[in-house]
Amino acid sequence: MIREKFAQKLSLKSKEYYGRPYASRREKYHVISLVAKEIVNGLVRFLNGKFRLRNCSTGSWISVRGPLRVEAKGSIVIGDHVSIWSHIGTTQLYAGPGAVLKIGDNTFVNTDTIISASMSIQIGRNVQIANQVIMMDGDFHGVDDRDALKFGEIVIEDDAWIATRAMILKGVTIGRGATVAAGAVVTKDVAPYTLVGGVPAKVIREVHRPEACIAS
Repeated sequence: MIREKFAQKLSLKSKEYYGRPYASRREKYHVISLVAKEIVNGLVRFLNGKFRLRNCSTGSWISVRGPLRVEAKGSIVIGDHVSIWSHIGTTQLYAGPGAVLKIGDNTFVNTDTIISASMSIQIGRNVQIANQVIMMDGDFHGVDDRDALKFGEIVIEDDAWIATRAMILKGVTIGRGATVAAGAVVTKDVAPYTLVGGVPAKVIREVHRPEACIAS
């Protein structure tokens, strides 16, 4: 079983690198070195995740690339097969006292992203979060009354995509399969399978809905 999987990985890597199966012993050894490097990098990221998320509740096979910053005064829960990148810019996860931050299975968080939960941020499964995204469920202070604190739960449903430099503010729900365009500032709920963009974010159009969802 292991030998078969390794052979399949070699075949895929050869097609990725050469555009065809390797044609010589030299090419084969080169492909083996590339696959070995990927395996080592994967192990390093797995161990990095264990260390960086040691104060969090974590699932299996979590991958963290780079010096992730985590402050878990509240509860941070990370699901299975989550991948977090923090190698170009530092990604930050924060849960304040009594707050909950949850990230669902198979979700990807890219570099230099800030997710700050003072109350509750719930991120679903298979969510794609691009680099430099900001999510904050609180204002920290008011505009007129600087001592006025306002909070509202953020919910990102399954299969959503949050593009580069988007900002998700308090009390917002991003529906399943929705897409938030780059640079958008989201202040209101986004319907499922909808593309929004702009400041403040407005509906641009509907996006493709999988047949399984249409049937259901």
